[in-house]
Amino acid sequence: MNKHFIFLFVILFLFENAFSKGVSYPDAGMWNTFSIEKKINKKFSISLDEEVRFKENYSQLNLFYTNLGVSYKISKGLKFSLIYRNTQKVNFERGWDIKHRIMFDLTYKKKIKDNFYVQMRERIQLENKNIFSSEDGKYIESFSRTKIEIGYNINRNLKAYISEEMRFQIVDPRNAESNFGLHRFRQAAGFNYKLTLSSTIGAYYLVQLESRVYKPNDLYIFGIEYNIDL
Repeated sequence: MNKHFIFLFVILFLFENAFSKGVSYPDAGMWNTFSIEKKINKKFSISLDEEVRFKENYSQLNLFYTNLGVSYKISKGLKFSLIYRNTQKVNFERGWDIKHRIMFDLTYKKKIKDNFYVQMRERIQLENKNIFSSEDGKYIESFSRTKIEIGYNINRNLKAYISEEMRFQIVDPRNAESNFGLHRFRQAAGFNYKLTLSSTIGAYYLVQLESRVYKPNDLYIFGIEYNIDL
């Protein structure tokens, strides 16, 4: 099982680097995230995430989003999560674009040799945009997003990791040519440091590559995270 995870990670990494992009629009940005998680009992937990993103070489506000989620522990290392996201994205013509997203996550984490671990997450994502202010706001886009993370626990408080994610478009009602196509990869490397028993701070660097979409974006992101467990 461990070898299968690592093999899949390597395949995704190689596939991303062979990803045909054509003309792209590179940009640097910053993502800042604050998260709270509360365990209800041994099986259930709830979570809240707030994130703000900047673009145009850190000079412009891009968006805010809020996540509300509930997770259920199926078995050791395996959990299911249901998450709602409300996104408010700056639009210089209309003011703000409002997006609503539902995410269904299945996550499996397993410790491997010494202090290493692997984690795999499969996400089904449904989203619409400007449902009350746009004629096509009723249309729902759907995606499958597969993410693999390999981490190393350096000591009791410090963890380093690398990750790879690919996004597969299932259905785009506005553009049928995008249906059933691979459109985006994300690579990231970062660390998390445990400040107290209930709080963690982290930083990461992420590279996003897009293809076969209108104005593909190559993003180079520096991110900061702060997490509290209640």
